[in-house]
Amino acid sequence: MAETIKPSEDFSTHKHFYEDFLRLTVIVIFMLLSHAVALAIGGTVHMWFLAALGVGASIVAAVVGAAIRGLDWKPGAVVLVLLLLLLAGA
Repeated sequence: MAETIKPSEDFSTHKHFYEDFLRLTVIVIFMLLSHAVALAIGGTVHMWFLAALGVGASIVAAVVGAAIRGLDWKPGAVVLVLLLLLLAGA
């Protein structure tokens, strides 16, 4: 017969999964925002090399943020701010 799972035992698993899901969602949001700004740099200023460099940096920042739990969204935010400053200065 099937075993019944107590709600208290199952809750911690769901909570852990939900926290990881939110963490990865925020990391991906920063990566996609960085990609959009990098494409804006390439499209408006025609600095496609810097746009490609920004996309690569945002991917690396997302991987680092996902790999190191304490960093989370911070590397992606740094790349996004640098790309925004580059777009504003151009």
